[in-house]
Amino acid sequence: MSKDADVLEIGLLGPLEVRFRGEALSITAPRLIAALGALLLQAGNVVPLHQLVESIWEDEPPSDPANQVAACMSMLRRAFRRAGCTRELVVTQLPGYVFPLAGVRLDTHTVRDLRLVAQRRLAENDPEAALTALEQALALWRGPVLSGTDRRAWQPEVHRWNEEQAAIRIARAEIQLDLGHYEDLIASLSAFIQQHPLLEKPRGILMTALYRTGRQADALRLYRSTADLLREELGVEPGADLQALHQRVLLGDTGAPAPAPAGRHTPTGPAPTAPSTSAAPPVPAAPPGRSVPAQLPGDLVEFTGRHQELRTLAAALTRNSGSVPVATVVGAGGTGKTALAVHTAHDLRPAFPDGQLYVNLHGMGESAVEPDRALALFLRELGFQGPLPETLDERAAVFRSLVADRRMLIVLDDASDTRQVLPLLPGTASCAVIVTSRMRLATVPSTCTLELEVLDEGQALELLASLVGSTRLEAEPETALELIRYCGMLPLALRIVGAKLAAKPHWSLRKAASRLADERRRLNELSHENLEVRACLELSYKGISAPARTLFRRLSLISASDFAEWVCSPLVDLPLAEAQDLLEELLDTRLLDVTTPAGAARPRYRMHDLVWLYAVALADEVEPGEERAAALHRLGTAALAMADDAHRAVCGGDFATVHSLIARPLAAPEALEAVGHQWLKWYEEDRATLTALCRKLAVEGHEELAWDLAATCRCLFSLRFHFDDWKATHEVALAAAERHGNERGAAAMLLGLGDLHLTKRQYGEALPLLARAQELFGKVGDRYGFALALRKAACADRVQGRFARALEGWETALLTLREVGDIEAQAQILRWTGQTLLELGRPDEAASFLFEAAELVTAFRGRSAPQVRLSLGDLHLAQGKPDLAAVEFARGFAQTQENGDLSGHCYALWGLGWTDVLQGRLPKAQERLEEGLDLARAIHDPLMEAQILLAMAEVEKRKGDFEAATAILREGAQICLLMGAPARLDLFNGAMAELAHAAR
Repeated sequence: MSKDADVLEIGLLGPLEVRFRGEALSITAPRLIAALGALLLQAGNVVPLHQLVESIWEDEPPSDPANQVAACMSMLRRAFRRAGCTRELVVTQLPGYVFPLAGVRLDTHTVRDLRLVAQRRLAENDPEAALTALEQALALWRGPVLSGTDRRAWQPEVHRWNEEQAAIRIARAEIQLDLGHYEDLIASLSAFIQQHPLLEKPRGILMTALYRTGRQADALRLYRSTADLLREELGVEPGADLQALHQRVLLGDTGAPAPAPAGRHTPTGPAPTAPSTSAAPPVPAAPPGRSVPAQLPGDLVEFTGRHQELRTLAAALTRNSGSVPVATVVGAGGTGKTALAVHTAHDLRPAFPDGQLYVNLHGMGESAVEPDRALALFLRELGFQGPLPETLDERAAVFRSLVADRRMLIVLDDASDTRQVLPLLPGTASCAVIVTSRMRLATVPSTCTLELEVLDEGQALELLASLVGSTRLEAEPETALELIRYCGMLPLALRIVGAKLAAKPHWSLRKAASRLADERRRLNELSHENLEVRACLELSYKGISAPARTLFRRLSLISASDFAEWVCSPLVDLPLAEAQDLLEELLDTRLLDVTTPAGAARPRYRMHDLVWLYAVALADEVEPGEERAAALHRLGTAALAMADDAHRAVCGGDFATVHSLIARPLAAPEALEAVGHQWLKWYEEDRATLTALCRKLAVEGHEELAWDLAATCRCLFSLRFHFDDWKATHEVALAAAERHGNERGAAAMLLGLGDLHLTKRQYGEALPLLARAQELFGKVGDRYGFALALRKAACADRVQGRFARALEGWETALLTLREVGDIEAQAQILRWTGQTLLELGRPDEAASFLFEAAELVTAFRGRSAPQVRLSLGDLHLAQGKPDLAAVEFARGFAQTQENGDLSGHCYALWGLGWTDVLQGRLPKAQERLEEGLDLARAIHDPLMEAQILLAMAEVEKRKGDFEAATAILREGAQICLLMGAPARLDLFNGAMAELAHAAR
């Protein structure tokens, strides 16, 4: 690998290998390898949390997967930092994490680039350069993808790259054959066919090379061994191309050059050519006089990708199993089902010499072809004379008789249900059938069922390049990526964009992208001649019931990346069970996809981006405004009920939160049953839905619901440090409240935004917001809201060194909070007061506040209970009792891990690390403090980061490394300076002065 100073080089083609500045990074923990591998296999794209959990733990996920994944990401960041790689390489991005590609060289991407280079060189008639590129690509393989770490979720990618390697080796062999590099070709392919014994094409290439080097007997021997192998393993004969090659080698007078001496030379004339990839068995041609139908539509010249699917279909349709081979291709509209079926059928024509029948059943349209009509078309094509039988059963029986002894392939395109398909199936295994449908046809006896998804990034670019030329894509690579994203990787949309660009060579890719950028116009732009995304989706929409159409349109109110079942019930105002039935209709027609693994306790669903835009357009056209508003209000109310229950469960009750005056809703019992007691997990899964819904409610005039939902979620946002969601919900709800003159709602949102800035340690930004909140709460006479805002402002005073003002503010707020019975807010104030007194050197006074807080939260299950334990640890430290402190920190550590409080968990790590320092366990202290530092940085808590750095400097000081200690102290001082925390800055300045004195 290269040793470029600024490039992180990563090898996936073999055991995981990461190098920076020429040095290998040591990542050996299986959990970290699994986490990093999952990110790298989709580098540049967001890997959802559930995929990471599946990759790391497979069937045994931890009870708090989000926390554990965050810890893995934190450790990965630490590993990169230790290697000197300072840029952010593991980025949190909804709904998971992403490994950015900037400054990264992946061997898989290099292989892809080299293969494109080879294709261009061949097009430029430079096969030597193409061969060099392919050999460079093959040299990057050190073994199977991520060998040594076996994960079920990775198997498709492992298989794909195995197939990629095989394809490159075959492509290299073809070029070597054309160039006359026979010695190298024979050596490499002799080994290759042992590894891939059932591929006919490389055997044909090898036969040709053997013949051309004067080894006719070896070429014939290879054919005989191939024929024996195929009969034994698959029960089939070699394909027609390989048989033809065999005949040419046998005769020696069919255009092949005379055998040449072994060696390397360039062919001078026609020669036996390698066969195609078809593994279909040849059979005798149809008897003279028998009709040989050839009804297949034309194949797509630019068909690309789907290599694995093609192989799967070919294997399923040509196997000799005694029953009729039936392959079903299922997928959403526009995913290329027909293109795949027709391309496969054309590839397999030699295997079915008695003909190919094709019918478009128009299953999703208004003029669906009934099976009796389809049979009439088939019977006439097969040469049936006389009047057709009257009944469906009679026609089906005649059809089966006519094809019983024939090798025929039948393509049944766009079937809607089993009823359309069953009468059209032959009765004998000499025939094979391909069925395409947007729905799974459960009772059709399929040999295999292929679920066709959208293309991946590489396939999408390959398809676009085949339509517009690789030169245009290479000229605007970033815009090309933008284009395929606008198309949602949907083959139909890509074909439309490609056709437009091909028809308009004066257009740049940027112009096409700019026309697609506007979501309101995108579906109109995705239309060209007889291709139209909207019309394709309309077929599915018209094929569902009226209630399902209503649900489909109203799901456009949710702009989140995915959603859960519970949202459907309020949208259509039906019980959850009935709404689930409608949801299944949408799934059956592929208007929705399931994003969670099969059997998931709480399945989640998503709309393809273009499908969502179609639903939005329909809602605008069809939905009456008042019905749409009522549906949104019901959904907002249901979400508020769920969030309220999550808030109470996770935060210990309905504390420290200002609510609107609307009646508090109750969550639906069925929804509660689905959640069980896993409210934090529910929040993690539905966070994007809650955020998007809050935004929608605010924009659509439901400001009271919007600000209440935002305020209710604040505790959850705070617990998980989801700052972006916190900010987005509160800002949009604040704007809505101000538009409608809702001063109490505005005050609640200002309180939440002030708290957000406090949590981010941005004290200068927090105080003005909290002051405005106090002003508005005072204006509307809300003493409780005023007290909550005052206690938060006092927190900023404490950090900025205004201790007397902080203590006074808390004392005032505490009076009101005791009146209203807010246990959590009281406990927090008592704890903060105790901690402040400890900082002022008054441990005896602090003890009374802290013990009162501990008594208050004895039976409390919220975040404050373990936080009080941590403060008691501080008290014991101040009293010179590190053993007792360690006990309290250990309790707090366990409790914060259980309730998912990342901030408290970070503080517990500091406390345990500091007690280790005081008791001389420096290696253990360093380990715990480093873990705490990673977590502090992961949750963006500079105050905690500074506190841990102060402890780490003490570790280095006690080890005698004054230079390292000084560097750490300077880093912490800079953090305090940026935070605007002068009291904390004084601690660092004092520590640096002590260090300078000790170093003299």
